Amino acid sequence: MPAEFFALANAFLFALHNMLTKKGLRYSNPATAVITSLCINMVFLWTASILFVPLESLTNSAILIFAAVGLFQPGLTRFLTYKGIETLGVAITDPIRASTPLFSAFFAILLLGEQMTPPIFFATLLIIIGITLLSHRGEGSVQQIRLLDIFYPLLASLLGGFSQVLRKFGMAAVPHPFLAAAVTASSSFIVSVLLLLISGRRKTTFRLNRGCLPFYLAAGVVVSLGMVSIYYALDLGKVTVVIPISSTGPLFALTLSALFLRDVERVTLKIVMGACLIISGVLLISLWK
Repeated sequence: MPAEFFALANAFLFALHNMLTKKGLRYSNPATAVITSLCINMVFLWTASILFVPLESLTNSAILIFAAVGLFQPGLTRFLTYKGIETLGVAITDPIRASTPLFSAFFAILLLGEQMTPPIFFATLLIIIGITLLSHRGEGSVQQIRLLDIFYPLLASLLGGFSQVLRKFGMAAVPHPFLAAAVTASSSFIVSVLLLLISGRRKTTFRLNRGCLPFYLAAGVVVSLGMVSIYYALDLGKVTVVIPISSTGPLFALTLSALFLRDVERVTLKIVMGACLIISGVLLISLWK
């Protein structure tokens, strides 16, 4: 199968993952979703690593880079994303999260010496306008949005963009994506559990029940398959082809939200317009940065 197929599968699977998480959040909370998701990721990724990766790579000191990334990605970024899904909905959160390549480009300029180009500048304007359009829904809208709610997915995108720079350094020394992802997921899981224990609110914060469990389990499996899809896509094709296609997840999110989340959230013309502006900016960065 071509790389484009796996990239498109990645976009769809991540959108499906967010929709399933939104369904589960009706019965639980973001902290529970994060810990459950990371557990499933660890089982899947470590199994794949044992089967396909030489585990002596674990002795490479560069693996500590991925452990450091795990302090905030994917645990914290996933928590912020789920928090955005809980307060804003999938149709708004996904387009904002799609701005991650913008932050990746900025950190590459700051830390890797890359230059600001006209496409990146123009893409920044598109993304800012798109986020502004998503933020202002009008007094008569069904859902009023607070600035803090927009901050959750934006911060997740910023941290996600920064992690790409760190991963670039790490992958140069440990070129095994499955193993790197497994170490990162394990580090995030440990941090998430420690924060839960330190908070002293285990009974009220961790709420895994029959209502949310089927959705969280399905979401964990789906996002793990999404990770596999993007690795296959990057292995088979060029980054300049794979990234734009895999960044179309918000379009799938809008469709899935309109079809399956009508009882939870509403997709409006402003949301569609804002999403299209953000996605246009992401594609512009991905194709011409």
